[in-house]
Amino acid sequence: MPQCQRLSSVIPFVAIERPACPKCKAPMMLVSIEPARARGVDLHTFECAICNQVLKTLAAYENPMKSKGLGRWLQGDLHPPQ
Repeated sequence: MPQCQRLSSVIPFVAIERPACPKCKAPMMLVSIEPARARGVDLHTFECAICNQVLKTLAAYENPMKSKGLGRWLQGDLHPPQ
């Protein structure tokens, strides 16, 4: 099973939807993503830089290699934005 991985500064912060801290309402930072036991689900861990509150949530995802969009892209149906 893959290990938990720390996010690097390569991921732009605007690309991550950040929940508000349940304690102080400040935006929380995503600090790790771990595979969950169920397929298609990851465990996201958020931390608050203000009060150090930790929030763990499950996030479902679709395997990009099995998505409908990939099939259309391989068939030439999808085009880059203009």
